[in-house]
Amino acid sequence: MRILVVSDTHGNYSLLHQVVKAAGPVDLLIHAGDGGSDLAKLARDFPTLFLAAVAGNCDHFSSRPRELLLELGGQKIFVTHGDRYQVKWDLLRLFLEGQERGVNLIVFGHTHRPLINYERGIMLFNPGSLSRNNTGEPPSYGWLELGPEGFQPKLVFVKTERDKRG
Repeated sequence: MRILVVSDTHGNYSLLHQVVKAAGPVDLLIHAGDGGSDLAKLARDFPTLFLAAVAGNCDHFSSRPRELLLELGGQKIFVTHGDRYQVKWDLLRLFLEGQERGVNLIVFGHTHRPLINYERGIMLFNPGSLSRNNTGEPPSYGWLELGPEGFQPKLVFVKTERDKRG
């Protein structure tokens, strides 16, 4: 199973569209929040795309849930934006929530920093941001391949025009 993971697009729909189009067939797209109107445009432009998305702290009037619990191929996934767990300070609260829920994988955003971290049998996965990346890192997104051994994560950094010139 191929899962494309994005977060914190913040209105940069052109880059999101480019990433989804280049990705080819995916079984699921997970958006970990702060997508705003990007999600409606995505549904319009890719009507067959299976989308699981949560609202982030900047999605003020979203009807999307703040958290999702998914089960795929016998694996439990907790999806949240992360702001409610103060992930910009540390990941302890988020990890403990995932542990309490008995998940194998936690997908989150909010920090705009890509991350793959394993903690006591739980993978914490942040695809970074496709927009407003004031971290000094290029925009990024992630892939999760689900197979017999569980999830195989991958982070992808997008070359911007500035990177191509420089």
